[in-house]
Order: sequence, then C-alpha cells, then structure tokens
Amino acid sequence: MEVTTAILCDSAQIREGLLFVLAGGITRIRRSSFPANLAAAVAVVLELDSIEAQRAHEFELVAVGEDGQELARVGAQIQVGDAPVHFGENIQVPLAVDLHGAVLPSAGAYELRLYIDGNHRRTLQFWAEDTIDPDFASP
Repeated sequence: MEVTTAILCDSAQIREGLLFVLAGGITRIRRSSFPANLAAAVAVVLELDSIEAQRAHEFELVAVGEDGQELARVGAQIQVGDAPVHFGENIQVPLAVDLHGAVLPSAGAYELRLYIDGNHRRTLQFWAEDTIDPDFASP
C-alpha cells in the first residue's frame, strides 16, 4: 500500500470515488490570535493492490505540536473488498479528513502524521503564524 497523495487543504470531500480538493498544499496557517481553530482538511489517496484490498486496514491521522502535544487523532478502518478492476490494476482509495474543529494552541510548527496499520507512512508539516496587523506595519 502506498500513500500517493497527502495534502493539507481548505476543504476536501469524496464523491463517486473522486477526491475534490479546495486550495490544497497549505504550509502556513495565519490567525489573528491563538488558540485558534485549524479550519483545514487533509486529502489523502491510498493505492492498494488487489491482495491488499481483500483485508481491512487501519488508517490514523495524528496532529501534534512542536512540543509533542497531541492536538487531534482521527482513525478509520478501510476495507475495499472485491472492487472491479482490470488485471494488474491497483485500487485508488480517496480519503477526506476534516480537521476544522482541531485547535492550534499557539503559533509554531505542527505535524500531521499518517499511519497505516500502525506504521508511519507520511508526515505533513505546517506552521501557524500570527497575522500581520497593517496598522502596525513599518513604513
């Protein structure tokens, strides 16, 4: 199993087996004050071969701050089963993980760690920053 796509985005949803992403590739989240809602989602595409599709897999996404504090944890069991595919064709499994309610306690570095069956597969990094107040900008 491969994680072929994993991006932080404004919004993600699945419809008819397709992944829809709005404003993907976020690396900076700017807020006027902290704590603040993350207000983002993670779009993921897993690629399974036909043998892997026959059994259940555990998916887990863990959000952590630079101090190691866990902010959010989302888990799901994935089982594709007998998907109609052509010989040798791998199966694409899109996932949309809503993290809009997760709270960023302060400005700083954060990680979104993806695990499949308990094994780390990908880490997305982003930074939360204070917005710049134009009234206090230097000339």
